[in-house]
Amino acid sequence: MPWSVMYTFSSVAAWLLFRVIRYRRTVVLNNLKLAFPEKSEKERLDVARGFYRNLSDIAVESVKSYRLTKEEARNRISLKDGGCIEDLYAQGRGVMLVMGHFTNFEWTAMCLELWVPHKTFAVYHPIKNERMNAYMVNVRQQFGMTLFKMKETYPFMLNQPEERPLYIFMADQSPHRGKVKYAAPFFHPYTPVHLGVENLAKACDLSVVFLATHRLGRGRYEMRAELLCEDPSTTQPYEITKRHMARLETEIRQSPSSWMWSHKRWKNVSRAREVMLGEESDDGNKKESQK
Repeated sequence: MPWSVMYTFSSVAAWLLFRVIRYRRTVVLNNLKLAFPEKSEKERLDVARGFYRNLSDIAVESVKSYRLTKEEARNRISLKDGGCIEDLYAQGRGVMLVMGHFTNFEWTAMCLELWVPHKTFAVYHPIKNERMNAYMVNVRQQFGMTLFKMKETYPFMLNQPEERPLYIFMADQSPHRGKVKYAAPFFHPYTPVHLGVENLAKACDLSVVFLATHRLGRGRYEMRAELLCEDPSTTQPYEITKRHMARLETEIRQSPSSWMWSHKRWKNVSRAREVMLGEESDDGNKKESQK
């Protein structure tokens, strides 16, 4: 099916999702109200409409991914300002690349190996349906990227034989309530965050790079890399986490419709507040006992 027909279908699907099916519309609007209290209701509705167009475009582009050639992939998504990745490779360093569910994150991860010297790896959560899972793995690995299961992350990375690997992580979703250990200021002062990027970067001595993917037009993207931390051993606790969350927030504020607002990102804010206030209380008790 031609791209033009696919995008016509996408436009219709976006309208249906927003107006008729109302797919997670309450979640989307509540998230937007929390993130952008300064915007009017009309402005937030405009962002929501854009989000559903973004979601539909990602869906049809994912369908087309199975027949995407390397040449067409290079024409549709390019890497600009990727010099920091090449510099790190030349220094013999491995890379932890962190990104968000922003624009077409599927194409970003799938096509990155076409543009970088590193061997790329990405964590994924298997789908229960074995046939669908096999299909998704084949599509995502078609240009050379290697996937590894989420539950195998630490042993896979700590025992990695590749000298200069590049790992792709999307660390912008909310951890389970029982696993909330830290909160970073991300649109909200107590946003619970995953610490895997920071912990693994330090454990495996990986430089940390933030990757943003901008939509130039329908089916056309440009990736931009930015060095966040060359040597993780020199950073303070939570510094890397705060850096990449702050950088992602900047991207979202510039193009709010491009992020995945349908996820219940702030469902565990109360638990995150408890954890952070508890840490502050413990620090105060320690200082008092030291006096």
